Amino acid sequence: MLIFSDYYKQDYVFFISNQKLSASEQIDILYRKHGESFSKEDRWTIQEFLFLCESEQFLWDELSFKPNRFNFTTSGTFFKAHGEQGANALRTHLGYRPNTIIKDLYYDLRNLGIHIFRRRLSNSDISGLFINHPTAGKCVLVNYNEDVFRQNFTIAHEIGHSVFDSDNEINISFLNDGKDNNLIEIRANTFASNFLIPKEAIKNLNVSIWTEEIVTTLALQFKTNILPLLISLKEAKFINQTQYTAYSKIRIPSNQKEDPELALSDGKLKEAKRKLMERGLSSFYINKCFEGYTKGYISERRFAEMLLTNEFELPLILEMFSLKLDYGN
Repeated sequence: MLIFSDYYKQDYVFFISNQKLSASEQIDILYRKHGESFSKEDRWTIQEFLFLCESEQFLWDELSFKPNRFNFTTSGTFFKAHGEQGANALRTHLGYRPNTIIKDLYYDLRNLGIHIFRRRLSNSDISGLFINHPTAGKCVLVNYNEDVFRQNFTIAHEIGHSVFDSDNEINISFLNDGKDNNLIEIRANTFASNFLIPKEAIKNLNVSIWTEEIVTTLALQFKTNILPLLISLKEAKFINQTQYTAYSKIRIPSNQKEDPELALSDGKLKEAKRKLMERGLSSFYINKCFEGYTKGYISERRFAEMLLTNEFELPLILEMFSLKLDYGN
């Protein structure tokens, strides 16, 4: 049973009792509905993602982590209005001013008590995944295969699902969701746009003449790609259809897109941390694991397991974050 538990990244109690809740049933539903979308490698990635969510929840419980929970109740049947109102309410909840441009998106959203991990998926059509886990709660997976600014939009989109659609238990988002008039996806897209690109911030710029340079500068400030920005500008009537068509040809070079979780690193260290990020190991998660280790809630071996590694690689990972194991000397 312990071997099965280790291999499948499941609590051993799940294999010997019907009392331990698991997300396996939810994942089975996902695969029955979208099985052709997931390769063997992607299925294993999702299994490890769930393991990371469960591990992080264990640490939060032991460390008495008090998340800044957010709840929003919709009114009426206009889904786009839900998205805009929910986004504005969340910005207020997080203490943002109407024109605040978000600096560290992932840190702020993780503090809501949502488990957020980024992993590379081989299917580039999948943007993200939301699961309301039976024990870990709200969990979001973002496809690290996308460019950094697209990931920013995806995480905001999945948070939208966590706000409005948690009763569905599981939701998979594809790259072109919303174009088929799916109201649930349109609402999540509207939420993401208004959360990342608040209209008040654009109004305060008092732009009288729009140019490619101004549009590009705004996209870099809001850390979004050109198309989501143009959609927001057009819906707010800041630009017209002719301008939208012209500016949609703008492309931002990838070397200008800074990952907020790697902003303070450079050179070889930045590349090493980027590879850890591909495995879902953010500095937020690693530091929580280290805190659990130093306070005696997890052993060195369990620490390594939580980082999807072994006891030999563990010190090398910690060194990147200026952390050290306690050998009692």
